[in-house]
Amino acid sequence: ENNNQQKQFEKAKKTYTFFYGLLAGLVRKLYRVEVINPNNEPLDQNFIVACNHTGAADGVIICACMKNQIRFMSKKELFKVPVVGAFLKAIGCYPVDRKSSDITALRTTINLLKDNDCVGIFPQGTRKPGIDPSTSGVKNGVGLIAARSGADVLPVAIKSKSGKTQMFRKNYLIIGELVPNEEYDFETNKGSEGHQKVADRIWADICKLWVDTDIENAE
Repeated sequence: ENNNQQKQFEKAKKTYTFFYGLLAGLVRKLYRVEVINPNNEPLDQNFIVACNHTGAADGVIICACMKNQIRFMSKKELFKVPVVGAFLKAIGCYPVDRKSSDITALRTTINLLKDNDCVGIFPQGTRKPGIDPSTSGVKNGVGLIAARSGADVLPVAIKSKSGKTQMFRKNYLIIGELVPNEEYDFETNKGSEGHQKVADRIWADICKLWVDTDIENAE
């Protein structure tokens, strides 16, 4: 099954490259995205992108603005929608059951990272538009994935005046500095409690990017 999945993902890389060339520039224009600190994105390694979640377009914006192919879990219901499901599969997304703890999706994420792919994660688990992200708690999932995969983490924040990504409005994508996996000290931070501590640390990094970016004068 893993072999089969790997072949699917390899095929998806070509499809992703095609659609990236076709649509990425258009997405950036439609959402008027300004990328802050684009040079913080590493181009020679894999990593976890961890970002706050404001709207349905967040994943699309991240993919359109970053140079690496970022793979995202998408809720399994979307894969049942004609055309949408086929498109998501084609670009390398994979399903997650958000109503239960989906071990298969977790395992897929860890395997992708071990195979040197980049994976995008929203630590909040679901969209939380219109709020200061620091008022939102996070689950320990991102800490668990960082522990099991050994991958470094790239904190990223999305910010806009309305508090959610919208077309024709200015949206900011702020890329933080890569945090090496060893900084999370998984020797000490073990088990669900340790993974929660790491998730909270990752979340604090994302919130700092959000707070430190002044968009008062954004149109």
